[in-house]
Amino acid sequence: MKTAPLLLFAICCACSLLDTEIPLGTPREFEQHPARRPVQDDTTAAIHVPDTTFYVSAVTFPPAYDWQRDTAFGATACTLKLYRGPELLLSVPAGPAHRISASPDRSHLIGNQLITVYSDHLGTTIKNGGAKLADWPEKEKVTGILIKNGTLHTTGLDPSGRWFTYRRNGEVVLKIDNASVFGDFNRSGYGPGGSIYEDMDRVCFAYKTSEGAAYMVRDGNPELLMSSPSVSYLDVKQVGGRIAMLYNDGGNARLTYDGTSYGVDSGGALQWDFGEVIVSGTEPPAVLGYYRWTGTTMEGLGLWDPHMMWCFRDGYDYFYPTEWIWDSFYFRLPRPGWEDCYFFNRSCACLAGHDLAAVLTPRDGSQSPFLAFRKDTLRYNIHGFLSGVSVQTGD
Repeated sequence: MKTAPLLLFAICCACSLLDTEIPLGTPREFEQHPARRPVQDDTTAAIHVPDTTFYVSAVTFPPAYDWQRDTAFGATACTLKLYRGPELLLSVPAGPAHRISASPDRSHLIGNQLITVYSDHLGTTIKNGGAKLADWPEKEKVTGILIKNGTLHTTGLDPSGRWFTYRRNGEVVLKIDNASVFGDFNRSGYGPGGSIYEDMDRVCFAYKTSEGAAYMVRDGNPELLMSSPSVSYLDVKQVGGRIAMLYNDGGNARLTYDGTSYGVDSGGALQWDFGEVIVSGTEPPAVLGYYRWTGTTMEGLGLWDPHMMWCFRDGYDYFYPTEWIWDSFYFRLPRPGWEDCYFFNRSCACLAGHDLAAVLTPRDGSQSPFLAFRKDTLRYNIHGFLSGVSVQTGD
């Protein structure tokens, strides 16, 4: 570890730079150069990348229905679609009668599987491509989905925040009161499956309790990691079989990894209001979050590893980590060229190698939604919107 004065010098130097002066990797070149921004014309170009397959999800509506106004408040009939590149793979009826929501936040494109979640006063239903995987009578906010060897694993929160569950095929394995899981579908440090993931061939997630304890769960078995009423836990993950914990304790921010503790607060000068562990090519993992520099007005997005701390003056809306954390892709909305398009959530983009692929839906209903990758676009002639994109690469 560097000493606190050296880290202070690094932070001050980083914060004095404009974002464009940060060393550029391929993703930031895509961000900065207009020639590489998504093309928005009426030409449909097939996207051909060797050994790379894009999957795109969409929700379509009857031609006469104005889905942008949504006067039926999500109650209208619609259709859920899944594409492989330009090829339509799946088209299933959706809407309340089919317990498939039209909301882009209720469909999750995980690899080539289109998982939907529907939750109301009748209970919770999870489907894969329109086929029911599981349902249960409780209303839950599902925060994580993993299918392993044909078994559906989920984590879900009580809407009022009183408890969470871990389920297999809809059956409760764990129900913990006064506790919450780390991660969800919108967190930068978690994959498209949200808070539950596979590590070292085990199904993993972590949670914290209101009494100040943190637990790691592997294959349904909780392990107590730490318990202290003075600790505020920000994130806990298993990375390659090793535990990473990010927390504040008495005003000091710490990252413990594989039994070693690292200060991430420059001797107490930095406060982290929000943070998460980012799995990357560094050991220990990097930390991404929202910092405040005590005694000053300096605050914003911070990215830390043992050698450097960068703060990004303009913040970010979305962050997509790469294997080399300093080459990651981040941006605010609207990005140049995206001003007149819907980008609903982080599922609307993914990294293919070191380039960003994104699905965008023009606000002008006369224009078709499209997949943008590098300098190419692939347009979809639908009345509706694109809700997600994923990529699979060959050997």
